[in-house]
Amino acid sequence: MSIPRAVKPVTLLLAGVLLCWAAVFHWLGWSALSSESQGACGGRYDPCPEGLAPVLILAFVFTFAGAFGMSIAVAMNSGSLATPWMVSLVVAGLAGGVWPGVLGYEWLRGPHLDVAWETPRDRPSSVRAVGEWTPGSSTLIRARNDGLFAYDTSDGTRRWTVPAPERRSVCAMSRTTPSSIGLIGLGRYEKPCDTVLAVDLSSGRTLWTKKISADDSVTRVTDARLVGAGDTAVVLEEKAVVGLGLRDGAARWRSPLDRGCQALTVDATPERALVVEQCTNTDGKNTKLRLSALDPRSGARQWRSALPTESPWETVFMLSADPIVVYVNEDDDRGTDAVISFDDEGRRRAVIPRLGQEDDLNFEVMQYGFSEPFDARPVFRSAVAKGLFISAVGPADKNDPQHVAAYSLKDGRRVWKTSLGGTVAALTQDRTGELDLLAGGDLWRLDPTTGEKHGGTPLRGAPLSDVLALHRVKSGQYVIVNSNGAKDAPPVFAIK
Repeated sequence: MSIPRAVKPVTLLLAGVLLCWAAVFHWLGWSALSSESQGACGGRYDPCPEGLAPVLILAFVFTFAGAFGMSIAVAMNSGSLATPWMVSLVVAGLAGGVWPGVLGYEWLRGPHLDVAWETPRDRPSSVRAVGEWTPGSSTLIRARNDGLFAYDTSDGTRRWTVPAPERRSVCAMSRTTPSSIGLIGLGRYEKPCDTVLAVDLSSGRTLWTKKISADDSVTRVTDARLVGAGDTAVVLEEKAVVGLGLRDGAARWRSPLDRGCQALTVDATPERALVVEQCTNTDGKNTKLRLSALDPRSGARQWRSALPTESPWETVFMLSADPIVVYVNEDDDRGTDAVISFDDEGRRRAVIPRLGQEDDLNFEVMQYGFSEPFDARPVFRSAVAKGLFISAVGPADKNDPQHVAAYSLKDGRRVWKTSLGGTVAALTQDRTGELDLLAGGDLWRLDPTTGEKHGGTPLRGAPLSDVLALHRVKSGQYVIVNSNGAKDAPPVFAIK
């Protein structure tokens, strides 16, 4: 059976298209494997990026099909291949296959988020991040031990910097930024955090600096030693809790601590400052922890509530000031290690053990490799919403939680549990009240009431570090803050 003369040149065109697709799929597929999966993937704990396996398989299929097709086309057009017209058909096939090949690649990879911008690496490389603020959707402030660095969330340009004085490091940050004013503590090496600095976060202007009588037993970077409450800066000192004018630093009130008591941590709303204290007898025994509420306008004590502890604290975090949620882990192995909620009058409500019968609460971001968590303003894989404490959870023998669960702040019972199919790296609540999560390299949105998940959109080529914060700055665009921004990942980058 003879092949029509008009069909023979078409085989050259089709062979060129197949070879073009082979080149496109090889180039894009192997580049993606290198950038998104460090050159290797596969297996239970290291799955290949979405759609990449069929891309690489088809790359080889197109390679063999194109080579075989080209050999057949050459044989069919022997004697005339060298003519300029026949060569042009092959070139036309190669060129014409580029756009369909790229479209096919994108279709196989599916919906995804790309990196929109990233900031330059931290320099000098010895610095480390200690926390971050997002006072609004247009600005992100990343704190390093050597100062504050503000970025425009639309393009990543640096807006302003506030360098720490020589030989002083950022050792504390406020959890709130009322009126777009942030508070930081400064201290020298192995010395207490004895200087408070107030910064206008819209401009980077320093509003005031004040020396305080800091607790000399606290000589490392730590969170929650100061907080903004309405128009007052509430600061923990060695023997008192003090209130300063948020805009001018003027002394407003001083609430002395009881004898034998130490203020550990503070958080606040405009109406209430909450302080966790540890108190002992004069002989240093009979250790008790308690939660105290103060009026941030006057320093007057509103109420006190005992925490269920009998030994010194090991870890204490204020997870929310409204509603009141505290995490306490005492030194006694048989003691309290739980998230505890209180009502507005200081009455204890729910006690949620960190180590549960089925899962462990895994909201605290720990150290991995050479990265460190934000210790001046810790980032938690948790949120408080709709009367629920929502946290990353996982089996006791693993530190890579792949589920999120919600617990009632009234009675501590579990309300829902959702699987994310990958390690939960970040969990935040956006301004609409929904939860944004980064898990297994995918971005999810969760309904805090039911745990119903939406999205699962992959981040393609995102330079993620071990410890990070996630912020939704506008529809479809997120900003991610890395802890270690000096080596493998940028300090801040955006995806959309």
